[in-house]
Amino acid sequence: MNLVETEFLFCILSGFFLFHSLSRITEEWKRKDLLFQWTVITALGFILTESLKKWGIYSELWNTDSIFAYIAKSNLLLFLSYTSLEERIFTFKVYRRLFVSIFLYLFWVFVLFGIQFFQTNILVQDNTLILPFAISLGAFVWAREMFWNLEENKEMKLGDDSLRFVYLCFLPVAFLVLSPWKVDWSFYKQVANLLIYGISSHVGFQLVSKFKKQIVPEESEMGIWIGAIAFSTCLGTEIVVVLPLSILSGIFGRLLYSYLSSLSWSGPGLRGVISFLYPSVLGIFLPFLLEEPNGWVHAPYVLLGVQVLYFLSFYLVACLSFGIILLNKQK
Repeated sequence: MNLVETEFLFCILSGFFLFHSLSRITEEWKRKDLLFQWTVITALGFILTESLKKWGIYSELWNTDSIFAYIAKSNLLLFLSYTSLEERIFTFKVYRRLFVSIFLYLFWVFVLFGIQFFQTNILVQDNTLILPFAISLGAFVWAREMFWNLEENKEMKLGDDSLRFVYLCFLPVAFLVLSPWKVDWSFYKQVANLLIYGISSHVGFQLVSKFKKQIVPEESEMGIWIGAIAFSTCLGTEIVVVLPLSILSGIFGRLLYSYLSSLSWSGPGLRGVISFLYPSVLGIFLPFLLEEPNGWVHAPYVLLGVQVLYFLSFYLVACLSFGIILLNKQK
């Protein structure tokens, strides 16, 4: 399978992110409004990128050379933009809503360039590029829960999990289209590993639910994201070593879910923190546990400092960006 076929496959796969977001919205006008925003932002982004290329401003990281890769990246960033605020975006007036959506989209584009800076100049232990997205989105969700509560979202209803388990498994994998080594055949082995990590953490998550005899909404989604994100920094490690830890991460994720729900967190807040912030914290430190020292990109204490800086940089910038959005919130 060549690069074009891979990009086409991941372009289709990334479309599930948009379907996944739309499937959560119950009101028809909100779905239509969101589709309009996504179409406008994708078109404007394409025109702007093409215009800059004509003027000699070009980046390998964000370009339109491959339309499939461009759409896949755009779909991922649109998903992140919507998930940053979820239905709170509809509390803005129409023009302000479009402005906030474009602001969020540009924020995620700049996250891409922030990743490139860390990868090329500072060197971090993260070979899939998933972690910064999870850190930033986790920061958005945490700030959203702390400073922008919607009372109607406070109801916690226990019930059957969604039956979208099969395609949910592939959602984290779609981010690997951003990885620099997708032209190699080993890429597909890494994709398979990421799937296995996600499924095993989902097993751990469900074990606690079965023990407590409580099935929570979207537990498949949360369980899969935990393993896929947390262990994305350790691809290549012996799978026999990773699987027990991945199951354990799912167990602790479910226990954290129970603790936060006892604090009356909203459903979207719980889902975001458990799916993104919790595994990203694990992913920062897991290389020290699972990677051989001769595979570390820095000496131990330097690597620790770099990994912590990696986390704090994206976390704090995301919180600052959320603060700018909060200033524009309707009273």
